[in-house]
Amino acid sequence: MKKITVIILCLMFAATLAQATNFSNIGFIDVQKVFKEYRETDKAQTKLNKQEESFKKEFEKSQEKLEKAEKDGKSKEDLDKMKKEFEEKLAPKRESLLKLNEQLTAKLQLEILDSVKNVAKKVGIDMVLDKQVVITGGMDLTEMVINELNK
Repeated sequence: MKKITVIILCLMFAATLAQATNFSNIGFIDVQKVFKEYRETDKAQTKLNKQEESFKKEFEKSQEKLEKAEKDGKSKEDLDKMKKEFEEKLAPKRESLLKLNEQLTAKLQLEILDSVKNVAKKVGIDMVLDKQVVITGGMDLTEMVINELNK
């Protein structure tokens, strides 16, 4: 009877050990490096910069008009009215710029996430963490993910 109990305990211990081994398949990536070296990030940034530059020019024009009106001695009420008009005119463009930034960032994040999943699956990794939360151990998948994204 003792022999059976010992065998059962040994099998349970072995099963627990095997299960723990499955969870040791951890990888990590340097998220900032992946974003930086992903070619599409530059394209997205260029697109965003064009819109941002257009917004900036309009904003500067409105500021110049406001300063000119102030120098011309316009009343505080007229200046406040002009400010409000400029803000109302620029608000949709500012919102459009923010929306574009969100869309481009979300697109990049999804592409990176898909690539991370593909690389992890190919290498047999169960869990992928950001490099910043890993103290020791794990497999660095950063370069593999960058290569997957840029191929």
